[in-house]
Amino acid sequence: MQGGAAQHASAYGVKYQARCIAPYVADPQRTRFLVGTQSLREENEVHVITLPDNSSDIVCEGLYTHQNEIWDLAICPFEPQIISTVYASVGEYGAGLWRIPDRSRGGHMNVQPLQNVASLDGHKHTIKCTLWWPSGKHNQLLSIDAENLFIWDVNTAQRLAKVETQLSAGELHHMAGGAWDPHDVTNVATSIESSVQMWDLRSMKQSSRIEQAHAIQVRDIDFNPKNEHIIITAGDDSKIRVWDLKMLGMPLRELPGHSHWTWRVRYNPTFEELVLSAGTDSVVNLWHVIPSSSSESKPKSPYGSPKGPLDSLLRAYTEHEDSVYGIAWSARDPWVFASLSYDGRVMVDSVPQNLRKQRH
Repeated sequence: MQGGAAQHASAYGVKYQARCIAPYVADPQRTRFLVGTQSLREENEVHVITLPDNSSDIVCEGLYTHQNEIWDLAICPFEPQIISTVYASVGEYGAGLWRIPDRSRGGHMNVQPLQNVASLDGHKHTIKCTLWWPSGKHNQLLSIDAENLFIWDVNTAQRLAKVETQLSAGELHHMAGGAWDPHDVTNVATSIESSVQMWDLRSMKQSSRIEQAHAIQVRDIDFNPKNEHIIITAGDDSKIRVWDLKMLGMPLRELPGHSHWTWRVRYNPTFEELVLSAGTDSVVNLWHVIPSSSSESKPKSPYGSPKGPLDSLLRAYTEHEDSVYGIAWSARDPWVFASLSYDGRVMVDSVPQNLRKQRH
């Protein structure tokens, strides 16, 4: 492991229930994550945690207050002190941009409130998530609610966020989340009940759709970081599926997923064949998924099934005792990842050494 961190899992606990964990993609010099809590009655918190070099102990670098329940959390990819949250208060949802205060001004371990930068006002329906521009520096941010996708022009220095445009999925559809294509920033994928819809941000119209991507609700979507047109999805039918956006008839791959809802799925940002998944069965799974070419004309299987013959479960991590709603690969070390269960337990784990050697 880069940085000399220990092979054994490291644990960290927050005081309240939690669903959200995000990597510091703008700060690849350290293994750092942000965790947001979801307490109904207490003032919520955002924890900045790190795994120092040559240590297996997770350290809290900063603790900040956030008044409302945090349902979604994302970090600006080019300005590490700026974050976005989706929050709930008395059944109503909102979203905002926040600045993490400079610790040198308030003491290392003093609890400080996040500084409000801007509110993402204008949504009339339940907000699901925010998506930052996928690579490099840009002033655009997306927010998704049950029926609409908003494009925002953000100026953090002037503490402004204004709506540039919006698209609507229609009253009969309910979006649950989405992902921004890192290969083509004009494309966004959203989950709408059991389907996946692709949107063209130039025309602000639907460009394609995967009907019945999962038997029930599609819970998560991620784009392959190396292979254009390839996405992976997870759903309430417990399955994980890999899709070619140029050939939507059936999935290229299908993994059995979890014994209950598969809530999150994430490609490794460096090694596309490594995939993490997490679910309400309290398990985090590490998968080997054969890299798929968009030129493939049919699933690789001798039996006509979308299950590839070499796809396999490499390891199941079972340290959690509650549903796992958050997973995140380290922005520094491609072998390290963190997971978060609803009871507020964070585990930082790593890919076993014997599996790493196969990928060098």
